[in-house]
Amino acid sequence: MMQNGAPSSNADHTTTFNDLPAAMLVNIFTRLPVKTLIRSTSVCKTWYSNITKPTFISAHIQHSLSCSNQNAVLFVPNNIMRHKYCSLVSADTGNVLEKYKIPFKTKNGSLQLCGCLNGLLCLNAIEEDPNVDVEYQDLYLWNPRVRKYRSLFSSCFKKRGFCLYALGMGVYEPTFDTRIVRIVYPADDGGYACRKVPPKAEIYSLKRNTWRRIKDPGVPLLGYHSGITVGNNMVYWLNTRMSRDFNEQAWLLSFDFNTEMFGSIKLPDEVRYCLGVKANFNLLKFEGKLAVFVLNERKETNGTISQPCGIWLMSHEEGKISWNLIFKIVLKEHMWPLNVSRGGTLLQVSYASSNRSLFFCNLVSEDLQQSKPLVTEPGGFVEAHFMESLLLLEGKDELLKSAVSCSGYF
Repeated sequence: MMQNGAPSSNADHTTTFNDLPAAMLVNIFTRLPVKTLIRSTSVCKTWYSNITKPTFISAHIQHSLSCSNQNAVLFVPNNIMRHKYCSLVSADTGNVLEKYKIPFKTKNGSLQLCGCLNGLLCLNAIEEDPNVDVEYQDLYLWNPRVRKYRSLFSSCFKKRGFCLYALGMGVYEPTFDTRIVRIVYPADDGGYACRKVPPKAEIYSLKRNTWRRIKDPGVPLLGYHSGITVGNNMVYWLNTRMSRDFNEQAWLLSFDFNTEMFGSIKLPDEVRYCLGVKANFNLLKFEGKLAVFVLNERKETNGTISQPCGIWLMSHEEGKISWNLIFKIVLKEHMWPLNVSRGGTLLQVSYASSNRSLFFCNLVSEDLQQSKPLVTEPGGFVEAHFMESLLLLEGKDELLKSAVSCSGYF
């Protein structure tokens, strides 16, 4: 009401979005999908600053973990000259949920998935040229959701000729810095690991965009290229070796990104021999913990081949490691386990024909069902823990050509 031209003391006050408490704003933003948040960065400088803060990105990742599709899996082709897209597929229906165009090309047109963590993929080319130095081998970090990537063509270690290496992804939790550890060792003229030179290790920091040498890692030779990340800061590799008495030993190599320390864990006999001495092993992640998949072949009375398997879950509490057999199932012939989704679906690949077919197995009902949309030509990788995130949102696609602030030569 107006009296003598003066505004009323009870005039309405319009509340804007920015008048909300900061904690409430963060709570609202963390519930938005990545696509909406990217658009929101264009609204104003304040929103851009808040959305691109590391603390907010970390909070958004935690919320995405709790509400993302538990049975969505990512298929990554290994021939990117013929297939230029990664596909996010439902393990429940087999339907393609989204496609992401691969934004880079490798020298030989091949691609290999080395790790996936918090929406970031670690990819490299399947190198066939024995004269390519490790620092010039194709290696990428890519976030398909924000369409940004980094090319990491560099190394602290330089040597002419081919160098074998193993990779692992993790997070340095005090600063939420995504990092990659790379174990490097030279090969002899025959392409085998040179035992005269001890392996060395280096670590890449996403925040600093550089490689740094890890002094005296004391790591053994590894036969498996990619590690399994558990709980953000731990990565594990599985390896087997023959002892002097010709008995095969199976063990795990671990790396802690918080302490930058390597460790080793020997698989107990009850895990290794639960299906016989000729069993095969594969590392998986199940319910946020490390799992060992033990697989063997068995000839049935009707002449068919079945594959009994056991899944052992590792628990690490109060400094003590224990193993629990959580599942015993039987796979069909020519199957190999690839991964387990967050929803508990076991993904397997069939090698029964030239075309690789993916199968899903419900670990509770043991009901196998083929997903026809995922029948592909040979080659490809399946990631069962992909999720959307804002990592790499800030900045342009970058090429790392030199290893700054590090030294060391073979």
